[in-house]
Formats: sequence, C-alpha cells, structure tokens
Amino acid sequence: MNDMSVSRSDQAHCQRHVNGEDALLEALRAIWTPHRQRDLEVRYELGVLLNQKLGSPAVRQSYGQGTIQRVSRELDLDKSDISRMRRFADQFKSFEAFQRSEPNATSWHKVRQLVTRDKTSKRAPDSRALWGVQRSVQAANKALTLDLPTSGRMADEVRSALRNLFRLAHERLGFEIADQTQRVDA
Repeated sequence: MNDMSVSRSDQAHCQRHVNGEDALLEALRAIWTPHRQRDLEVRYELGVLLNQKLGSPAVRQSYGQGTIQRVSRELDLDKSDISRMRRFADQFKSFEAFQRSEPNATSWHKVRQLVTRDKTSKRAPDSRALWGVQRSVQAANKALTLDLPTSGRMADEVRSALRNLFRLAHERLGFEIADQTQRVDA
C-alpha cells in the first residue's frame, strides 16, 4: 500500500493519510514484528517448562497442587492463557517446528485460535461428560469418609442413588465389584 492508494470513494469516510505514512508503518513493523515473534517464543517456552513440571496438558492437574493458580497470580497471567500455552508447547516439538508448520500464525491471537480449534477437534465427544462423572465420584468418595448418619430418609436416598449408579456403571462402563460376595443392597 502506498500513500495514495486509498480509494477516492472512501476518502470522505476515512481519515486523510499523512505524507510519509508508509515509512512510518515500516518503522513500526520493524519494532512490532520482532516483539510479536519474541512474545510467541516466550509463551512457547513457558508452556514447555510448565509441561515438564506438570505433565501433559491433556491430563487435568489435581486440585491439591494449585501450581497453575500460583503461576497465574504471580506472573499476572490468565489461567486460560496458561492452559493455551501448555497446549501450544505440547502440540509442537519445537518453536521452529511451529513456525514451519504454521507460518501464518504470527500473533498470540492466531495461536490461541489454533490451539483451541485443535483441542476441540481431538477431544472425544464424551470425554467432558466422563470427566464430570469422575469429579462427582471423587467428591462423593471424599464426602463418604466423613462421619455421616447411616439411617433416615437422606441415607436411604443415597443408597438408592448408589444402586442406580452401580447398575449404570456396569451397563455403560463394564464396572464390576471386585468381591461378588459383598452385597451393595442394604
């Protein structure tokens, strides 16, 4: 684009261009382009370091660790961006491999779209539901370790819900109770 390439019909709606605007844009690009490049490199490096410490981003971090929360707080980064950085680093063997594979992804905005798109396309459709079941079962296990009343209407409702859960787990997941002599009926 040169200083005179603005369409005459759009001139009434556009701000006038100043002399030397092309040179100004070239000077700005000379500063901004390496900055964006370095920004992507830093985000990739952060993802690599986090993955080395926490493991694959495909595996949810246990609640007790809280490392991502601390990184978010101390580096003033959004947790969703940290997650994307981890997926970014996990998806490409090296930053150079990323650049060769995705030459048009030159900004964090474009990389975020790339890793978000790839995350949704690789996820099994039922994995989110199973993840929710896993979290619920873990929460129930934790709650049942407490000193709870074993009689009454609520205890009966819990037993009924567990019977239904065991039946569905058997039908859908092939769940079996290890010792068949134990009864789950109360």
